[in-house]
Amino acid sequence: MLRRIALFGLAALAAAGCQSQSAPKKSGPVIAKGSGFTITADEFKARLDEQSPFIRARYSSLERKKEFLDNLVRFEVLAREAEKSGLAADPDVQLTLKKIMVQKLVQKKFQDQSKATPIPDEGLQKYYDEHKSEYHRPRRMRAAIVVFDAPQGSPERGKKLAAARKALAALKAEEKKTPLAFTKIVNEYSEDAASKAASGDLGFKTQEELAQAHSKELAQAVFAMKQGETSGVIEVPRGLYLVKVTAQQEELNRPFEQVKGQIQNKLARELKTKEFDAWLKKLKEDAAVTVDDKALEAVEVAAAPPGPPGMQGMPGMQMGPGPGGPMGAHPPMGPARPPAPAPAAPRDEK
Repeated sequence: MLRRIALFGLAALAAAGCQSQSAPKKSGPVIAKGSGFTITADEFKARLDEQSPFIRARYSSLERKKEFLDNLVRFEVLAREAEKSGLAADPDVQLTLKKIMVQKLVQKKFQDQSKATPIPDEGLQKYYDEHKSEYHRPRRMRAAIVVFDAPQGSPERGKKLAAARKALAALKAEEKKTPLAFTKIVNEYSEDAASKAASGDLGFKTQEELAQAHSKELAQAVFAMKQGETSGVIEVPRGLYLVKVTAQQEELNRPFEQVKGQIQNKLARELKTKEFDAWLKKLKEDAAVTVDDKALEAVEVAAAPPGPPGMQGMPGMQMGPGPGGPMGAHPPMGPARPPAPAPAAPRDEK
């Protein structure tokens, strides 16, 4: 319990330190005050607005509002006590504050949408034209096949037709017992080495691609089927087939005006990333950074603890303006905002 209280005090101090750096001036009527602090109505509302709608709904009555205010008061009291104890100079507190300042700096410089460089319509149209496959795609089917090599007019055609019908009967009986029935029939009967090696799977194909790889007649038959359907014996000039349609992708046709906003957001994010990288590169150059490779190599790295690998870096903290923005793939460095005081020290609900 003492450890929990100490950790809460450190978190409170870190948050208070960040707020003293960047929080807006207090405004509105004072609803609570104590030695060295005041809490205004506007501040109370701002802290409450940070909670989820579900949490906020709990604080509609005066009694509940007093509970939330009590959390804010406790936060301020603990923060003042932490300052008196000299924790503002504690290395852990300073590191936490530094992380938050870095986060705020990146957000201030790169997350303000009003400062975003607009992408002209010509640039959006150019991207659309160069990436048509992302917005236009013909219908595609995924099928598995059993192939009987029996060209039309060959003396073996009749025998292979009988074998195909026998395989179909066996398939129908097996399908009642196992979802792997088609794979079993492929392995037992198929005479096409390439598709047999993939358990008959052809992958997703357009009708044109399927016609080129096998035959126009087979492609027409497959595209007349539904997902999950198994065919009868399909006779084409090159041979005989049993087919199972395993998946399908419907035609995609999205005009430019429909995806214009999506392209704008994508290109804006990419532009922000480039601007961030250029800005950071200049900061590093101005700082005249040097690295002692020998000293770096001598640093011993502790072995990873047992269990699944986790995120590298500083757990729970992310540098950058948020998901999809610059630094999305860079090491995490700082929280988006200081921890909200209300849930910091939960109390039992009556």
